[in-house]
Amino acid sequence: MGAADRRVDWDWTEGLKTLKFRYPKRFEVALWQADDLIALSFGRPTYQGDHLRLDLIEARPTSLGPREPAFLHVEIAYDVYARLINAKEIRIMNPISDDVKAYYESFGYEYVARQHYLYREIL
Repeated sequence: MGAADRRVDWDWTEGLKTLKFRYPKRFEVALWQADDLIALSFGRPTYQGDHLRLDLIEARPTSLGPREPAFLHVEIAYDVYARLINAKEIRIMNPISDDVKAYYESFGYEYVARQHYLYREIL
């Protein structure tokens, strides 16, 4: 099966054109498992370039089939890119719930309530 034959089982395209236009220096990650797209992520360097933001991440719902945990792999890609641009930290912007916030904290991210993001320093 070629790349053109692969299909996404959930809709993630709404608003993507606007994001691409507004943020030409964005960082996008697509995570595949065999021939199935299982996660997409969108981020960007901060305007000063000293931090890398993870603005959006969405994984295929497990109700559509088994998949590996997406964040583990996406985080590796962000870590590598952050080092390439000499960012000091990775920021996960606007966690949608306390459960999601706790999930990222389990990976060593710290929550900044005043600005509603989590961060981890690049060591």
